[in-house]
Amino acid sequence: MIKSMTAYSRCSKTTSDGRYTLELHSVNRKIIDFAIYLPKDLLQFDVDLRKWLAQELERGQITVRLLVQQDSINSDSNYILQLKKSKGKWENISHELGYDPDKAIDFSFMVSHFSPPICFNQAEEEKIKAFLFELMQEGLKQLLKMKCEEGKAIEVDLQNRLKSIEEALQKIHQKKELPIERYRKRILRVLETHQANSPDLMEKAAREVAIFAEKMDIAEELMRLHTHIIHFRNYLVSSEKAVGKILEFLIQEMQREINTLGSKASDSEIIPLVIYIKSELEKMKEQIQNIE
Repeated sequence: MIKSMTAYSRCSKTTSDGRYTLELHSVNRKIIDFAIYLPKDLLQFDVDLRKWLAQELERGQITVRLLVQQDSINSDSNYILQLKKSKGKWENISHELGYDPDKAIDFSFMVSHFSPPICFNQAEEEKIKAFLFELMQEGLKQLLKMKCEEGKAIEVDLQNRLKSIEEALQKIHQKKELPIERYRKRILRVLETHQANSPDLMEKAAREVAIFAEKMDIAEELMRLHTHIIHFRNYLVSSEKAVGKILEFLIQEMQREINTLGSKASDSEIIPLVIYIKSELEKMKEQIQNIE
């Protein structure tokens, strides 16, 4: 099943340290790229998050935001000592700038900007890493569900357009001999008008018709287009993780074949069908830009 590159998920878990909220946002991009925003105390887990994401995602711009809302202020004696030192530094800065420290100091600002980073021991680090892995798995589960739902809608649209293209190709197949027949009749009318019925002229006319028929032969292009459509459908239901690049290649090949077909079959009844197919392929190309 194909997956869309556009998706969003949000999940939260509460611990004794506070409430952790993870947001994942994916948009289309030709390569895989991560933008991860973590609280400064959790920056050391950036590489782990990238590794977990890369195991499930193949393409797209993935934005990750982890928000931590603490229920209470850390009352550890060392933490409080560090805050006192920060307060002293802030008072010195206030005096140097000519502000009254009692009015200038904002406690919440001081805590958020001057609080020292938390250092974890190995056991604490493993515990937090396991928690973040569990949170990430929940976020990825929701994200992949949305990607699959969006991908299903894209698949339905692509299948409908493939069907309409096949119908147009069938009409072209039915009309492909008409230009040759009209050309043959036109040559015969010219010969009749000039009363040129000699065997040599008739043979030359037959050669002209044969050369024209060879130039107008679009059987090979029609066959390749049908083959590409079969391959395209197979990849739409493939179990492979990422087929977007393959589908892009197949669309390019179909566009090349229909351009060749249009240049060969310069007929008033076939050209509108060629234009219609080109239009449908262009719409499909836009849709495929969003397939992982």
